[in-house]
Amino acid sequence: MDNTTPSKGAFWSGWILSGLAIAFLTFDGIFKFFLHKMPPEAVAEAARLNYPTNLMPGIGTTLLICTLLYAIPRTAILGAILLTGYLGGAVSAHVRIMNPWASHILFPVYLGVFIWLGLYLRVPALHNLVPLRK
Repeated sequence: MDNTTPSKGAFWSGWILSGLAIAFLTFDGIFKFFLHKMPPEAVAEAARLNYPTNLMPGIGTTLLICTLLYAIPRTAILGAILLTGYLGGAVSAHVRIMNPWASHILFPVYLGVFIWLGLYLRVPALHNLVPLRK
């Protein structure tokens, strides 16, 4: 295998991981525009983060733009970098209010792993940047 084309298995595994992250982040970004239509439990959980609801459309727009950049192959690395920052902010918000680790605090970390592992599998140029050794 050359360093410019991933194997079919790596390519599709990467797109599956990336697709799962893209689907979740798109869903999350869209729902930031429709807080009034979310289940009451979700609205209550969002309220615990103490972000004013008038900021949610801006946060959703930011998330959707970063996700779109990640979904486009030519800008995927930039999108991954921006999403990493966004997800770091999510971790910080959950740590600040002492949410449970596995379900709330680490969930953005899990998404970040999907984002970067998916990208690593489908973009062989990253193998030079982050070489995994035997």
